[in-house]
Amino acid sequence: MNTGLTAIYQKYMRPWLFRFDPETAHNCVYQMLPCVRPFASFLEPFCSYQSPRLKTVLAGRTIVNPVGLAAGFDKNARLGHLLDVLGFGFAEIGSVTHMPGEGNPQPRLFRLVEDEAVINRMGLNGDGASAVAWRLRSSVTEIPLGVNIAKSNRVEIVGERGVADVVASFREIRDLPLAYAVLNVSCPNTHEGCEKEAAELVVMLQEIYRLNSHNLPLFLKLSPDSSDELLDSIFSSVSSTQVDGFICGNTSTARDSLKSAEKTIEDCGKGGLSGKPLKSKALALCAKVSKRKQTHQQIIGCGGVFSGDDALEFLKAGASAVEIYTALVYLGPFAVHDINQRLDQLLQIEGTSVEEIVSRHTRKKK
Repeated sequence: MNTGLTAIYQKYMRPWLFRFDPETAHNCVYQMLPCVRPFASFLEPFCSYQSPRLKTVLAGRTIVNPVGLAAGFDKNARLGHLLDVLGFGFAEIGSVTHMPGEGNPQPRLFRLVEDEAVINRMGLNGDGASAVAWRLRSSVTEIPLGVNIAKSNRVEIVGERGVADVVASFREIRDLPLAYAVLNVSCPNTHEGCEKEAAELVVMLQEIYRLNSHNLPLFLKLSPDSSDELLDSIFSSVSSTQVDGFICGNTSTARDSLKSAEKTIEDCGKGGLSGKPLKSKALALCAKVSKRKQTHQQIIGCGGVFSGDDALEFLKAGASAVEIYTALVYLGPFAVHDINQRLDQLLQIEGTSVEEIVSRHTRKKK
């Protein structure tokens, strides 16, 4: 369900933005957003949608709606004070790495317009954990923020050095007033690929638990390409550690069931696929994790959420909230309003709320 403003974006603004290569378009929007803040009171009715049916609790924090911004858009924590203006219930900063990095060579971001999808191999470009932490200390926002941590993308940082690298990033952000932190154990755009050794993950979690004196909730970000065997291994390994939830999922390296021409897909090359084609995989991952997780652990669904109908499917599959990013590319800045408005309509029809749906999953697990 699209508002008139979303239709205007798709008819006029999107064709203009799509004249630029995707990374240039992203940077243009990113740099323009600070201009939005003075007009917050004017934009709020068009971007924010309020309803008591949408309220819920995530990582111990009350959020006004279950639609959050996924990691990848605000890598360097420059927009935290603006994200509530766009109607998000929460937002995730990052991925953040301990060392600053330029990422992979350009071009590294591609659109598959027919699929309403994006392929990226950005390679964790960013300013580094220290710079991000410094900005977050002075950032003021009305919505809860999480920080997504990944290993610095350098060939030599593997094994024990990889563990130390992630732990060093956590040390930088552990004292900040965050809602949660995420360990990104599923990034497809680094030298090692998606999978980490289970033993390495356990050591990493143990070190972070030792440093986590403020009990900052900790989530693991899982790949939609994860096999049942990998999920079983991860859940077996982390059963004795303090993990509060899971992000299901990340981008996918698969290229199946796409509408775009084969040549177009081949020209994009390697990278992680996001957008509408990811929805079925992300939903399946949510369902698998929901069966394996402990009662107190929460799920954030991430992948292919473009509508309120999509959001409701994720909630019914076991998620407590959802995140979007690629939907903003194709639907524009009013996407959050539209998703929440449609979700509220569906909840009203069913005579329920986000909290009630989430609590049903909790009751089933007991």
